[in-house]
Amino acid sequence: MTLLALLVALWAVRKSYVPSYFAECQWGVAYMRAAARLGFLNQAHPALGYGFYILPPVLLAWYFTEMHDRWLFSLLEALAAVVVFVSCLDYRKLEASLVPFLKRWRSREWQSAYEHGSQSFDYGRMVSPAELLSQTLTQYWVRVNQKLFAPLFWFAIFGLAGLVLYVLTALLEHRDTSEDSERPGWKKLGTEFLYALDGVPARAIALTIAALCFKGNVVAVALRRFRATDREAEVVLKLAVRMGLDFKELPLDEEEMASEGARRIHAAQDLRSNVFIFWLVVIAVLTIIA
Repeated sequence: MTLLALLVALWAVRKSYVPSYFAECQWGVAYMRAAARLGFLNQAHPALGYGFYILPPVLLAWYFTEMHDRWLFSLLEALAAVVVFVSCLDYRKLEASLVPFLKRWRSREWQSAYEHGSQSFDYGRMVSPAELLSQTLTQYWVRVNQKLFAPLFWFAIFGLAGLVLYVLTALLEHRDTSEDSERPGWKKLGTEFLYALDGVPARAIALTIAALCFKGNVVAVALRRFRATDREAEVVLKLAVRMGLDFKELPLDEEEMASEGARRIHAAQDLRSNVFIFWLVVIAVLTIIA
């Protein structure tokens, strides 16, 4: 059921057969808002508030998994997995967002490329075209991790409960327009926990890149310890992709820079496809063995 639910969700997302209520995770937003209206969540310790928010759906998902010997619960688990997956697997929109960026990058319209890219990525201040390209590649992989690999990783490790844990925690990162200026402590704690939920699969991605590209130095990146203030996933993926694809300094000539930058973005997209296929093969093998 694990592999079947994943394949059905991927097919539905690819064919755009998903209603907006599920594709935009409106059910999750409704649950988060209902939890936020509970006064004791905001008054309790942030850890308790986050626990009260996340535990009921996670325990329910875990119960479905534990009752897998009954076909009805297995069916309900698979259906729930498809619903949760289609609400977070929107990496194809991320790929589409690179099209206008690439068009302007090839035309050497650096400022316009920055403006289009900032609609999808959290850029810092634009310093130079080389820095813009570096930020784009890093943010692309950070978003791909959030929209594809992290949900897949936690689903493969902990089943439906792990998937629900990740998706509902990721919702806390998006600010509700109806929310007061000061976010509740339990939401802030959940957002910080999300950094760890993103960091672990990012290291798994780095190990996969090391295996696919035959780069031993990428293994060191995957196993390296970073400062507590660092965003683990961002640092790991930035170094892993750069070392795995052996990126050097960009040429100074603008025409050559535009050509090389486009080549690097396509190489990063191809690497994403290869890593994804590798993970699907691994999940399929583990499903058959189990």
